[in-house]
Amino acid sequence: MDERTREEISRLKAELLKKREEIADLRKLLGREIDRPFDSDPMDLTEREIEPFIEKSLSALAEDITRKAEPPSLTSHRRLLGRPVGYFKRIFMNWADLHAQNNLDKQSGYNRLAFGLLKVLVLRSRRSREKLRDLEDRLGKCEESLAVLVAKAQDIEGRREREKTPADTR
Repeated sequence: MDERTREEISRLKAELLKKREEIADLRKLLGREIDRPFDSDPMDLTEREIEPFIEKSLSALAEDITRKAEPPSLTSHRRLLGRPVGYFKRIFMNWADLHAQNNLDKQSGYNRLAFGLLKVLVLRSRRSREKLRDLEDRLGKCEESLAVLVAKAQDIEGRREREKTPADTR
């Protein structure tokens, strides 16, 4: 194991110990065990945690897009005025539902556009990451080739220097 790996391992151990202490402090503050997971801030996610977070978020958004409100049922406890009140209530609810449905349709359209944009951005990010990996691989190969060429150039230069020196100094 090289020094860089050892440093990384020690840094990760220190980070885990710190998080363990923070969790213990939360338990002390709460006075009992934590019964549900807390969502972390997306800005604090590590590189490995980002992709599962995106997948989970996009699937939750896809489920929410298709939901529609169910109309409530009307009942009345009044014997004499129950039917007329229910009739006017139903008329008002239908009128209000038309207005609310218009706003909900606009919001639903916006949600679909935002969801589509998120999917495209995630796809673009994935493709960019793949291109970056490919470019890093190509750059590594070029650096290796450059190192070989530099070594060959130095070798050729060394041979020329040896050829330039007079034969009697050999």
